Amino acid sequence: MKPFQPLKDYQVLITRGKRQADGLKASVEKNGGTPLLVPLLEFTLPDRREEVQQRLEELDSYDWIILTSQNGVEFLFALLEKKPVRFPKIAVIGSKTEEALKRHGYVADFIPSQFVAEGFVSEFISLLQPGSRVLLAKGNLARAVIADEINKTGASCDEVIVYHTVLPDESERKLVQLIVSRKIDIITFTSSSTVEHFLQIIDRNKLGTYIESIIIACIGPIAAKTASKHGLTVDVCPDVYTSEAMVEELIRFIVKKNNRGGTLK
Repeated sequence: MKPFQPLKDYQVLITRGKRQADGLKASVEKNGGTPLLVPLLEFTLPDRREEVQQRLEELDSYDWIILTSQNGVEFLFALLEKKPVRFPKIAVIGSKTEEALKRHGYVADFIPSQFVAEGFVSEFISLLQPGSRVLLAKGNLARAVIADEINKTGASCDEVIVYHTVLPDESERKLVQLIVSRKIDIITFTSSSTVEHFLQIIDRNKLGTYIESIIIACIGPIAAKTASKHGLTVDVCPDVYTSEAMVEELIRFIVKKNNRGGTLK
């Protein structure tokens, strides 16, 4: 008996960075889809590394360090260069960030029930006292929500940029070719940055009419809000903000629409 393959004949654009794409790619393939890998994010170490490393040398003066993503974990440890360091308590956002931290031999002291900045900070601030010192390790495009809310409590939150997010040079040409030849059935967005980089390419190449019938799936409400703000219709956004949940919700969407006699394949 053949396994159920709800994504059979669907070509699914994966926009996340190369290092993070494997899980989503495997999930699409498992369900019969064809993954199209066009990374719209690339991550690099900060240009002025000396300032960052100086801040990291002061880790033991903080009560907490917050890591908001897998990239934050990986680039933090790359910047530490295996130097011995005494960590404060560690807070992370998301199960994938927690797993990345464990790979480096550390265990998180706090993980929120909601994997977005607003949910995290609403739970985290109860652990702080006036005068508590917090270090937030993040990317250059991350929002200021966490630091702003912590500073309002009387605690202090310093931010350190441990990686930069850029658009890979070769991705624009590849994406334009796929769109013009109408080879994309589904687009997956895993962050606001992937949405914004995608739309930059669409606008530069005047391809707006080519994407009107494409199914759009966002990993969570922040990416979905960014997409909607720019006029995209978001068809899928899971309650749990992981790539696995996004694919599951995408399958539900496709099956439901097919059962209603929609125009999906």
